[in-house]
Amino acid sequence: MKRFVILLAAVAALHGAVSAQEATLPSPDAKAIGMGGVMMTTLSSSHAIYNNPALVAFSMTSSQVSSSYYGQGQFDYYAVSGSCRINVSNTVQAGWRQYLRGNGNNDMAVDLGYTRRINERWAVGIVGRYLHLRRPDASADALAADVSVAYQLPLEIGSYSTLRAGAKLANLGAYLSDTDHSLPVDLTAGAALDTFLSDAHEITVGADLGYYFYPKDVRGYQMSLGVEYNLMQLVQFRGGYHYGEQRYYYPSYWSAGVGVRILHLRLDFAYLFAKKETLLRNTYSLSFGFDF
Repeated sequence: MKRFVILLAAVAALHGAVSAQEATLPSPDAKAIGMGGVMMTTLSSSHAIYNNPALVAFSMTSSQVSSSYYGQGQFDYYAVSGSCRINVSNTVQAGWRQYLRGNGNNDMAVDLGYTRRINERWAVGIVGRYLHLRRPDASADALAADVSVAYQLPLEIGSYSTLRAGAKLANLGAYLSDTDHSLPVDLTAGAALDTFLSDAHEITVGADLGYYFYPKDVRGYQMSLGVEYNLMQLVQFRGGYHYGEQRYYYPSYWSAGVGVRILHLRLDFAYLFAKKETLLRNTYSLSFGFDF
């Protein structure tokens, strides 16, 4: 049981922290993972509902459906999500995630989200979540909510540039019955600069900083730095670094990724380079989506 909890704690290094008595599901988005876990400002990602739900208000596509596989030899993690823009100001989102391990552990989460575009610069989002944890000898259910905000500002740098910023307060909630588990509450903020060097060449540089303040035994900082090069809006190359203050629960790692856009189809892959003694070693993510 302890090894299983440590595994989930390590997995949650991509977005969130857990105590030695808690499990949580990270974002499986391969685009964000490939950039070191930069999620507050990752535009046109596969799973905005798991990154920064408010940012979907600035997406160039009105609707999308995405699926991801994230895992390594010890676990399998699947996710499906979608968003639909009702009008220029309102967007709804939904998602389902499941974490499986061969010893009978089965975690599942269902998310429903709403995003409101306030004006040309600002947007806000809220996501409600139902989480179910199942173990061979017990199970538990929880309800939680995330609150997010996003901002974008056009700049006259290069051919065209955009400054984006975002923040999210995640996992506000509790379990529905008496349990040893506790939901990990965290606050993350980030900024990114997206610059077109020419019509064919685009560079994005971004950074996130997060602080995990509950439960108290896993309090600490995480930081993500990432870069993406976009060639003709067809092929993307990504790299990044993620620093975790508490190595036992969320270790540091390097990441690399690649993406392809063909008409309305998206395909992204990311791989983590972590130390041998961490459970994030040889972890990868594959995301597939359709924009319409």
